[in-house]
Amino acid sequence: MNYIIVGFGGVIGAILRYTVGKIFREVMDKDHPVSTLFINVIGSFLIGYLSTKHLSGEYKLFLMTGLLGGFTTYSTFMLETSRYIKREKHMKAFIYVLVSIIFGIVAAGVGIWLASFV
Repeated sequence: MNYIIVGFGGVIGAILRYTVGKIFREVMDKDHPVSTLFINVIGSFLIGYLSTKHLSGEYKLFLMTGLLGGFTTYSTFMLETSRYIKREKHMKAFIYVLVSIIFGIVAAGVGIWLASFV
């Protein structure tokens, strides 16, 4: 049953990620991986927030492992960074990695902090 719960959450998360990415691609220059950054920062915030809540095992599996696991995208982050490096845009790659890590950590921290109030 746990596999079904995780899978269902993952399907929803992947569809949400695809939708957000599609919206960003329609609005922004395709050379900028802003959608991946946005998705990963929002996911970090939500995982931080949910990690402090006393969720049952099934809700935790569905929301954190499934939905947010399917929504966030470490592999795309790595691919986009690798493409910057391949095109010899080393400074863009460095800034992208630095911003992603810092914003992700801050977002998770804010989520944890906010959970103590809400």
